[in-house]
Amino acid sequence: MFARIVFVALFLLGSTTQAQERKILSPRDSVFLTLGKDTISVNYGRPSIRGRVIMGKLVPWDAVWRTGANLATHLRTTFDAMIDGVPLPKGLYTLWTLPSQDGWKFIINKQTGQWGTMYDERQDLARFDGTVERLTATVDTFSISLPATGPSSGRLVLSWENTRVWVPFEKNDHIRPISPLDSSETTIGAAHVKIVYSKPFIRGRKIWGVVVPFDSLWRTGANLSTLLTTSGAVSIGSVRLEAGSYVLRSIPTAQSLTLLISKRPASPGPIPDSLLVGRAVMTASTATRAIDPFRIWFTVGTEGESVLKIGWADREFSTKVSR
Repeated sequence: MFARIVFVALFLLGSTTQAQERKILSPRDSVFLTLGKDTISVNYGRPSIRGRVIMGKLVPWDAVWRTGANLATHLRTTFDAMIDGVPLPKGLYTLWTLPSQDGWKFIINKQTGQWGTMYDERQDLARFDGTVERLTATVDTFSISLPATGPSSGRLVLSWENTRVWVPFEKNDHIRPISPLDSSETTIGAAHVKIVYSKPFIRGRKIWGVVVPFDSLWRTGANLSTLLTTSGAVSIGSVRLEAGSYVLRSIPTAQSLTLLISKRPASPGPIPDSLLVGRAVMTASTATRAIDPFRIWFTVGTEGESVLKIGWADREFSTKVSR
């Protein structure tokens, strides 16, 4: 029994020692910058070179990096910010990077609390380019700093080996909504048709198949439900609508977009299948130039018709709206 106890004790001691060594190899650290009464901070793991080639090897080119070690790197801001011109509402995020030989991208992701290998591109809030500098002196331990550049501004700086990458940020007391509301309207005979929707921006992200997954139900915009109201009977594609208010959702695929038109429910929450009026398949085409932000609009058709268009990034979809 004594021998067994000694063995277990030694095993636990060895496990604890190994865990401590692993922890010491990439210790956790935090950096803070206070601007007025507000603070921005980053919590991250700090690996060291330890004789390894870092850029292009340990940190591979063209692959998303956790920007540190072990747990995902977390960024918290108590103020609404603009990072390189991209709005960032106050809150907690994870920080990632995409290094390449041609430049680096910073990635702000909405998922938090995960291990550093659990990156979900669909949760990206924004991506933006960093400024890359070559260092003459080697930085042995990966470092993140937040130097101030003014009373309400600073830089987010990454340094390791002989590379420094940074991006500017500033406080913004009048930050614009990330997905502001907009509307579009048309008249078909005696019917007035209006669509109210939120318009998200690309913000450096891959949209189709990632931010908007294929073969999944999408709200067709952002935040609040996309609503269509008509004062008279109209047809959206092959779907006949009577005067009233409807919710527009959709199912995108790699080749098309199917618009799901449902009666507007009496209260917020999931929309039951019983309220579905019909499905209108919209024709896909390649946009002549990037559509940013997301947009829903009408164009003039033939014989008193209008054309409903939905577009974002490099794609647009269309269907007829008729009496």
